[in-house]
Amino acid sequence: MANQVQTFKENLPVHLQRVKLDDFTKAFTSSGGSVKRISLRGRVFRLVDGGKEIAKNTEPHLDVVIVNGSTTVQKTYHAKSYDPEETSIPDCWSSNGERPDPEVEDPQSSNCKECPKAIKGSAGGTKTSCRFSQRVAVVLANNPGGDVYQLVVPSKSLFGAGDMEHMPFLQYARYVGNSGFNLNMLTTRLTFDLDSDVPKLFFSNVEFLDSDTYDTIVEQGAAPAAVAAGKLNFKKRDTAATAVPAMPRLVAPAGSAAAKIKAAEPADAPAPAAKAKAAPEPAPKKDSGLGTLVDEWGDD
Repeated sequence: MANQVQTFKENLPVHLQRVKLDDFTKAFTSSGGSVKRISLRGRVFRLVDGGKEIAKNTEPHLDVVIVNGSTTVQKTYHAKSYDPEETSIPDCWSSNGERPDPEVEDPQSSNCKECPKAIKGSAGGTKTSCRFSQRVAVVLANNPGGDVYQLVVPSKSLFGAGDMEHMPFLQYARYVGNSGFNLNMLTTRLTFDLDSDVPKLFFSNVEFLDSDTYDTIVEQGAAPAAVAAGKLNFKKRDTAATAVPAMPRLVAPAGSAAAKIKAAEPADAPAPAAKAKAAPEPAPKKDSGLGTLVDEWGDD
């Protein structure tokens, strides 16, 4: 397969070398529709794909460009103890912060403002059991045409006020907008509050984008991954075993480049011959249970 992919690249016509993936093809490249994200675990910026950490930034800050996201504060409620890295399906959630989404099977209230889980003290002290957050889509400033990541801005990073270098997200967004600019017109610096006992972010502006970079960012903001990154999209996992029909093998036409590559590959070693087994001695009949092994497929 590696040889075939390499052959694709070497034989790519000039007029196709600058063509980008279209939305239709991109739909098949994602791993089960999962969104790549930036984790804040341990006050370290970690890039996560499919539940696995693929890279981390050891610098005290991370420069990104905000390309899309939710325009409302979202709410999620987990009945079990809160985990900032929780990725399982919440027991209740709201995309608009006003009422539970229609997909919620057991809404805690018909109105978020009147929900007992959203009252201060419902999680002890001044904390609420229902967690506030906001999802934004970002790209790394040093790779504006690269992957789009979801950044879940936690409640402590959303509200409040700070100075020019230490603004929570909502203050920062208002500051940029009131200045007459869009968030996707500039590089945004994310910095950790080292005095906070949980990962807490500050936002500040770094510089405006050049013309070519801005054009790329506009395209990135309209991409399906950027749109999906701003949404709450919780789906029940189907753990039932699904039978997959056998598919016929794809055979390259005789004389084609793919056929020549296949012919050059080493042939699979023949399977060892089955050894003859002696007939077992008859045993008394008895009822027996047959255990069934079921593979469960699901997202990380």
